Amino acid sequence: MTAAGMVQEMTRAHPPLHLSVRALAWAAAAALAGAACNSDDREQFPGSTSGTTEIDPTEVPTFTTAEPMDTTSEPPPPPSPKTCRSAIFCAVQCAIKIPNPTPPEFDWQSCFFTDCLDEINYVEWLKLFDLTECVVGVCSASPACMDGGDSDDCNACYLQKLSATNPPTPECVDQANACK
Repeated sequence: MTAAGMVQEMTRAHPPLHLSVRALAWAAAAALAGAACNSDDREQFPGSTSGTTEIDPTEVPTFTTAEPMDTTSEPPPPPSPKTCRSAIFCAVQCAIKIPNPTPPEFDWQSCFFTDCLDEINYVEWLKLFDLTECVVGVCSASPACMDGGDSDDCNACYLQKLSATNPPTPECVDQANACK
C-alpha cells in the first residue's frame, strides 16, 4: 500500500477529521481573502501605521540636536609637489616604457603608483580622476576600442586624449583645463 492510499484510508476511517481539516482550510482561505480584499480599509486595522503619510512641503524641519556645521571654513590643502598634469605626463612615460608583450616580472606598478602618483594631494587626485573618467568614456565609445580595448589604436586613444593639452580633447575640455 502506498502512502497516498494510506492517507485516503485514514480519512475514510476518521470522517470527522476529514471534514474538520477541510473546514479549517476553507475558513483560513475565507479569512485571508477577506483581509486581502479589505486591506485598504484603514478602520479595519486601527493600529496600522502603513500607508502614505502627508508631509507639508512648506514646513521647515527644526534641528533638535545642534545647528548645522559650517564646512566651508576648512583650510585648503597644502600645495602638492606634483600636479595633475605632471602625474599624467609621468604615467604616459611609464606606459610607453612597458614592453609588448609584457613579461610577468616587469614592475610597471612602481612606475605608475610610486613614481607618478605618490606625491599628489587629494585635490589633484580628483582632477586626475575626473579627466581619466571622461577620457575612458570617450575612448570606450570610439571604434578603435569597440572590440574589447586591447588594440594598439585603443591604447593610443587613451594616451593621446589624456596627454592632450593644446588643444585639449573636445569632449573633455573642462576636465583637461582643471588638470593643469
